[in-house]
Amino acid sequence: MPGRTCCVFGCFNSSAKIQAWNKTVCEIHKPLLHLDCPCLRPYGLHRFPGRAEDQDVRQKWMKYINRDGFTANKNTVVCGIHFPDGQPTRENPYPVLFMGYDCRVTPARPPPKKRCLQPLHLNSAIEPMETDVDVGNLENLPLQTRDVGIQWPDHMDHNYSFSCGNKPMKDCGTQTDPTPSVSAKNLNNKDFIFYTGLCADSFWLLLRAVLTFSSQPLNTKFAVHEQFLLVLMRLRLGLLFTDLGKRFGVSRTTASEIFTFWRPILARFMREKVIVWLPRDTLNRIRPKTFNKNYPKATCIIDCTEVFVQRPKNLRKRSQTYSNYKHHNTYKLLYCIAPNGYVMFVSKLFGGRASDNFITKNSGFVHHLIPGDEILADRGFTIKDILPPGVSLALPAFTRGRKELSE
Repeated sequence: MPGRTCCVFGCFNSSAKIQAWNKTVCEIHKPLLHLDCPCLRPYGLHRFPGRAEDQDVRQKWMKYINRDGFTANKNTVVCGIHFPDGQPTRENPYPVLFMGYDCRVTPARPPPKKRCLQPLHLNSAIEPMETDVDVGNLENLPLQTRDVGIQWPDHMDHNYSFSCGNKPMKDCGTQTDPTPSVSAKNLNNKDFIFYTGLCADSFWLLLRAVLTFSSQPLNTKFAVHEQFLLVLMRLRLGLLFTDLGKRFGVSRTTASEIFTFWRPILARFMREKVIVWLPRDTLNRIRPKTFNKNYPKATCIIDCTEVFVQRPKNLRKRSQTYSNYKHHNTYKLLYCIAPNGYVMFVSKLFGGRASDNFITKNSGFVHHLIPGDEILADRGFTIKDILPPGVSLALPAFTRGRKELSE
């Protein structure tokens, strides 16, 4: 859609900006350009509904855009920034976000408020009684006796017994800070880089891309962008859930539930959209010049890494996960990077006892190779016999004659 600009008042998103964005370097997949990287576009441009059965939807679009003297034609578009789902969907078909004015949406019936018990003020409830006593008849009254051993003095000058009951009560177990110290809306670009490792623009683009992998949002009043910021802070800084809860004004349990909910969504997004095998022409274009002298055809670099785990109680699993190299129970995986450092392949987890050759053969890595590829690896990878025809294996000179590479 060349030359088309969003028709919402105050919005200048256009197809020309998308073309310029395609020519810039991606912050996540450096040094790939956005045109080559798997990231989603910042926004799409969507035409007005034109079918006869969509006239009601078209009229509501016009109502929400709310511009005097405005008429839509076949070239009029609205960018995805104004839709809750990034594009018109069955659940959210109307542009209602960032419309250049206060767009009021009729809210649903609010939940009933919790009833709280009002403290009983006993001082005002009990009124003193006035009694007239005939002194002349005192001697005719029956004698009343009291057990002196259990009498307590009456402190009429101050009500010590009920002073605490007059104060308002609150449930300390569910109180949270109503004003969180961290919010995505209040962070500048440097703060985003510190907390998440991403610039502000990349954070919002990544959030929109990840949301496409979430079929049902977490049932909480906590905003989605705040949830995502909490998860990235946990991954980036390793903060405890108690700390994150205090920063965002939620309980520790809520912070843990948010992280548990987003973790598999991020994993699926990484597998399907971020960790992708780059085509040959892209690899040739992004290969660093330092490789041209000795490894001009280098396609990828492979290695295995291990992660410590607790010792399993099952003896068989304990044996399968024990690593003689780390002298500990571990999980082991194979990863592959492009010459510029871009991660192109990550295998599933194997027990720490598995050899590098076994993992390379059974991880599916060799299925990505094509004739003409050249692989760089450590001297422990004796995998020439399992490589497809036309694929070569190169061992860098600094790895020869050594038992293992230093960490």
